[in-house]
Amino acid sequence: MTSKRLRTFRCRVGVAVLSVCAMLMAQPALCAAPGPDGNRGHLNRLLHDQAVIDHLGLSGGQVRAAQAVSDVVVEDHRAAFGKALASQVKAERVPQVARVFVAVNAETFDRLKDVVSAAQHERLKQIEIQTFGVRAFGRPEVIDELGLTVSQQDALRLLGTDTGERLAGIQRSTSLTAAEKSRLAGEIRGSALRDARKHLSAEQWVKWELLTGAAFAR
Repeated sequence: MTSKRLRTFRCRVGVAVLSVCAMLMAQPALCAAPGPDGNRGHLNRLLHDQAVIDHLGLSGGQVRAAQAVSDVVVEDHRAAFGKALASQVKAERVPQVARVFVAVNAETFDRLKDVVSAAQHERLKQIEIQTFGVRAFGRPEVIDELGLTVSQQDALRLLGTDTGERLAGIQRSTSLTAAEKSRLAGEIRGSALRDARKHLSAEQWVKWELLTGAAFAR
């Protein structure tokens, strides 16, 4: 094969490869996760967190099955995520995405009943709420369980938004080490929870503690 024909052949092969790659990248199953920025959600991250896995005492089979359940549920909601993320207005987009994640959580926990024990299931729910922090006060099931008033919901929503922005600022920082980010994030979450307690009655706080269980330490 002459040099000219060889260059032509390589060029055609290159174009063919690029075409196949473009086709594969367009397939939904191979795209990034459907949540914001490829985010599969807090519960999915916990099911891949070795500290959580060890704490729950999950077997290798349970881990693989639980992660598969979570991944499937997230993918099943791809269309819902797409619709929620379509809005260009953040004030509209954020609550819509939150509602999808609430649905994902509910379905995932329901399916996990066939994968983990009752005790593991209950503890995972506690850890999931506990580590989600003050933002969990905006969830329908938490609002109902605590009996939050409209004014309490408004105050806790503002607190959650402020906390989220502060945490995001830490993660965006390029001057902090991973250890410093972790320490500062922990301090912010702790401070936010103390502030949240000021908006709750003693009875509501007890109910919150029952929802979150014993402190989960990594």
